[in-house]
Amino acid sequence: MMRLRTVLPVTAVIMITASPLNAAETAALSPVPDQTVFAFAGVMHAGHFSDSLEFWNGPYEANVAIGAGYQNFFYSYGSFGLGVEVGAALRTGESTSGEIWAGGVARLTTFEVGPLNITPSLTAGFSVVTDPIGVEAVRARENSASPYFLYYLSPEIAVSHDNAPEIEVFGRIHHRSGGFGTIAHLDGSNAAVVGIRYRF
Repeated sequence: MMRLRTVLPVTAVIMITASPLNAAETAALSPVPDQTVFAFAGVMHAGHFSDSLEFWNGPYEANVAIGAGYQNFFYSYGSFGLGVEVGAALRTGESTSGEIWAGGVARLTTFEVGPLNITPSLTAGFSVVTDPIGVEAVRARENSASPYFLYYLSPEIAVSHDNAPEIEVFGRIHHRSGGFGTIAHLDGSNAAVVGIRYRF
């Protein structure tokens, strides 16, 4: 019994001191918060989503989109990250409309060209507007479809520099539609926008 009482404390001390991670190392390996805020502005496209991907081609509307948003990336595996995004935009020109959206966002951080870091991402979720605007209003009338609650989709390319990796400039397509009739038979609106993002 005396021998057992001696062995158990010694074993415990050995296990603690032999642990591969001390408190400082554990803290160093804890996930680092990965949040961003961003702002953008751009012109609304009069074509469909596939047309707007060729953003260098028109036709464009006399309407602009100005917005801002927030992202929180809660999961990462290597260069792949998953998070959530929320945002709000003002769409104005021929008329004025407000928009809010929320969704999930996925990104890849594997591409580097010299000191430049190129990050593609895709946001998918839902969008709500106060009123349709431009070609979106025309399509809603022609299809007798409601444009107020639609899917949101936004492919994006962002670029940062090694000297300031927390700052990104980006271009994205700001798209909302009925998702091939699953919500509405409507390709709502598309905007080609550029913006700046701060990561913290």
